[in-house]
Amino acid sequence: MFSFRRRAALAVLGAFLAACSRHDTPATGAPVVVDVGYPVATQVAKMRSAVGDIEPGASPVVIAPRAAVVREIAVRTGSAVARGQIVATLRPTGTRQNPPKPLAIRVPVAATVTRVFVSVGERVRGGQRLFALGGASIRTARAPFPASLQTILHEGQRVFVHSPLAPRTPLKATIIRLTHPKKGNAIYAWIDLPPRRGFPVGSPLRVDVVTATHTRLVIPRSAVSLRSPGAVVFVVRKGKVLERRITTAQTLPQGVVVRAGLRAQSEIVTHAQTRLTSGMRVHVERPQGP
Repeated sequence: MFSFRRRAALAVLGAFLAACSRHDTPATGAPVVVDVGYPVATQVAKMRSAVGDIEPGASPVVIAPRAAVVREIAVRTGSAVARGQIVATLRPTGTRQNPPKPLAIRVPVAATVTRVFVSVGERVRGGQRLFALGGASIRTARAPFPASLQTILHEGQRVFVHSPLAPRTPLKATIIRLTHPKKGNAIYAWIDLPPRRGFPVGSPLRVDVVTATHTRLVIPRSAVSLRSPGAVVFVVRKGKVLERRITTAQTLPQGVVVRAGLRAQSEIVTHAQTRLTSGMRVHVERPQGP
């Protein structure tokens, strides 16, 4: 009796597993229906980051962009200035045959002139301080970057500033001054911060700067599978799929960035990879973009 019940239970279990097998795996020779898509070439920015803070009581400094002679000074200590107002005029160095045009110096923010460092007729060098600015709305972030970036960073460069108090609203800001390193030390970037909630004086922040851009392939996140070799995609070729190992760089809102292992013209499976093995026959259902 026990033996009969046991054989009956095994028969039921075998029928159940056979039904599951028929549901999950196509019949022998029948191609698997898949959706496909194509990689998209996208310009991806290479970022370098530095952790800094917002200096309490810091004042932006207006500097000379190049070597010149101070031709005119339009303000004095205590003068209130508006954003973009001309505070001085410089005469860059040149020759009599090719005299350079006068150079207007403007303030980056509305502020008060707290100090004038130069006088009319004085010869100044590029990067030399001309004026110090102060005011309730002025805050300056300071962030140390590796000395190797001193040929990439420059005054006037745009950066992205992130505060833990405002994680969803990064701030676009501008480098106003650089403290160049000595014998391999860090190069400090001083960044002008416009008024914004979540960026109080004294708080930490992260500064991202674009150091280069590269053309990379971006594919849908659903096209990437994690298997024993690592991250893989399935490429469709002549009605069959071939497993290709890829190297991923990062994930963007539009998909996954592929650094190596995939060609731009490849037709890749975007869904149903769990049922696939390399060499299996497939039928393309419909193309999809990333």
